[in-house]
Amino acid sequence: MKKFLCSFVCLFLASGCAISPEPNFAYYKNSDPTSCHLVVGLSQEDNLYVYEVTTDSRSVRGNFMKNGQTIVFSDLFASKPRGDFKVKVSASLQDDTLQFQNYGNSMNPFTLFSECDSKYLSLVRVRI
Repeated sequence: MKKFLCSFVCLFLASGCAISPEPNFAYYKNSDPTSCHLVVGLSQEDNLYVYEVTTDSRSVRGNFMKNGQTIVFSDLFASKPRGDFKVKVSASLQDDTLQFQNYGNSMNPFTLFSECDSKYLSLVRVRI
């Protein structure tokens, strides 16, 4: 009986350790909600960086890389890319503000979020 109980406890503890906790997100919302509905959640736990991006027309979750103040979102691409090239979405994070350049110009045409009209999107950290 002791062996069974010890085996059960060891198995229970080992299976509990394999379950990874749900990320704890910091959320950023568009400072001008009339231009578009855009919410970004960022989570950094140990070496795992996870994001959630939600607009009126899409919802994406994946990993991101951070290099200084620049964040590059994996598996999140521009709504309207440059020709045949996929453009990864990136942003600048300063203090409590996440800033995107939403579209380019005639020499560098792209649109990250076609749901939004503004050239620059400033998202401010909020408590949800």
